[in-house]
Amino acid sequence: MEKVVYALFVVPWLLALIVFVSPWHRVRQAVTLISLPVLSYLTFLLWNSELPLFIHTPRWLELAFTLYDYGLLAYFLYQGFKFRNFLVTVLAVAQLFLLSWALTVMPHSETANLYVDRLSVAIYALVATVGSLICIYATKYMEQENLERENRFVAILLWFLGVMNLAVTVNNLEWFFALFETTTLASYILIRFRWDRVSVENALRALWMNQVGGIAILLGILFAVKYYGLYHFTDFLKLNRASLVMIPFGFLAISALVKGAQLPFHRWLLGAMVAPTPVSAILHSATMVKIAPYLILRLSPVIKGTLLAKLLIITTGFVFVAAGMFALTQDNFKRILAYSTISLLGLMMLTASMGSPIAVLASVLLILFHGAVKALLFMEAGIMEKLFKAKRIEDIRRLVEKAPITVMFVSIGFMSMTIVPFGIFVAKWLALEEASNFLAHGAYVGSIIFMAVGGVILTLLYFKVIGIMTRKRGEFIRFKLEKLPPLYLLTTVPLVIFTLVASLLIALFSQEFVNPIVASVVGKPAAIAAQGLTLKTPLSELYGWQIVGALLLLLVVPVIAYFVHFEGTDRVYPYTCGEKVELTIGTYNFFCISRVEPLIETAATALFVLTLILGGGLV
Repeated sequence: MEKVVYALFVVPWLLALIVFVSPWHRVRQAVTLISLPVLSYLTFLLWNSELPLFIHTPRWLELAFTLYDYGLLAYFLYQGFKFRNFLVTVLAVAQLFLLSWALTVMPHSETANLYVDRLSVAIYALVATVGSLICIYATKYMEQENLERENRFVAILLWFLGVMNLAVTVNNLEWFFALFETTTLASYILIRFRWDRVSVENALRALWMNQVGGIAILLGILFAVKYYGLYHFTDFLKLNRASLVMIPFGFLAISALVKGAQLPFHRWLLGAMVAPTPVSAILHSATMVKIAPYLILRLSPVIKGTLLAKLLIITTGFVFVAAGMFALTQDNFKRILAYSTISLLGLMMLTASMGSPIAVLASVLLILFHGAVKALLFMEAGIMEKLFKAKRIEDIRRLVEKAPITVMFVSIGFMSMTIVPFGIFVAKWLALEEASNFLAHGAYVGSIIFMAVGGVILTLLYFKVIGIMTRKRGEFIRFKLEKLPPLYLLTTVPLVIFTLVASLLIALFSQEFVNPIVASVVGKPAAIAAQGLTLKTPLSELYGWQIVGALLLLLVVPVIAYFVHFEGTDRVYPYTCGEKVELTIGTYNFFCISRVEPLIETAATALFVLTLILGGGLV
């Protein structure tokens, strides 16, 4: 199985190289298409293998990672000098100093540097399916670009998939730092792809903000070595919880908050919206930001029940609500999606911080379903931009009249994050139910409030957008289906099917599919292999009748809506003589929330600092 694990990194890199050097567009599409079945098959093999898997690596690979670390940080330093960016330059120097310090104090360890469990394989599955579909979609989206730009763009996306697979496989914290900053490098290159002034400025912001997360990891390594003499994730699970010093885990948690674009570090992810739409799709769904909840899940057995975990619950719960509120004020479709991602990332880390089996299940479901749904929504955003020149709320008004298929896919995406039986709704439900079991703890009471209020805000947001898109003129009767390029349908339809079908499969087969992942996170290494920790109740028993009702509504409501129109009727207003008056319906824009945005960001910053100082035990 070790060769299969290595193939998950190497195959995307080889495909990226072929795409980069290929002079033919059709060849690039074919090569990119290969990534989907190949990576999916490799993931399937691993899922059916004996896990967990500890892989010891040769000595030369450790040296290669060290050299790569220095080369990567030297590149960051060069970018700081090149663009005269003070923050990038200073942070790169600080990283070089801390890395050198960490390498001098890190003791020799016999622990395997690579570690694969069910959680790793779940992320592999997300990357293999959703990530590959985004890459295939990008070959069509970038078709109008010149040869060199399309080659480079798609190649970087494919390379990114291999990087993400390796990031969730490394057990060594120094290697994790290298992969963490490699995703920073990839996002920097992709965001600045168009090389205009706005793109470069936003790319540099993304660079320095994520460098802060990298510094937090290096500090975490230094304190982990100082207090425990350890720097591997699996070794942390063996520590005696009664005498834990939380400083290393506080810094690692801060790095997750930064990578997860939690307030006040949310602007780097918003700035990424200037890049081509496939960049947004890959950052928000299959790669990059999913490292944040993944890292918290890795730490959750250690920090569960501690002050750090409770402060993380409060901080991420606050962001869940605040980012949803900010989304209501936006008039750009992609920024709406971006803020909703920041909000749901907060929820993923909130549930991961709780650490109980049900909460871990909720976090894993959020990661998987959000990945598929957000990829679908960003793909549709790209289609609306390319085919209908629609980027803002005003542009998508009555879009259903000329693009009913696109509107249907967007509506399914939004509803799958809002109602039963879809996985994201179920995850929220499970998290609320689990938090209600710990009402004696203030953080869990706060989490219930945050989850309830945040859920209402996001529901309002999604149906606000759906309502704008599906409005019809009174005289409008028939839909005219738009013609979509086959490759767009090839990449979006599977995601639609997934959102409709996967929730039912998870409900029916939760014990076979979800339990091993939960056991990997919650159990000790010795207990993981035996899968001694399982969820005893299938999800179908928790919400069986709701599934049937939601599916009926999903099938019946659109059919009824099709036949509802105002043919043969006149609309009159009071004090008129019966003449027709054009009906206009506005949607409240919630701009009033913008007035308190600085106050909300200040509160988020305070929580961010408190999480490190109090939760990390720096006082």
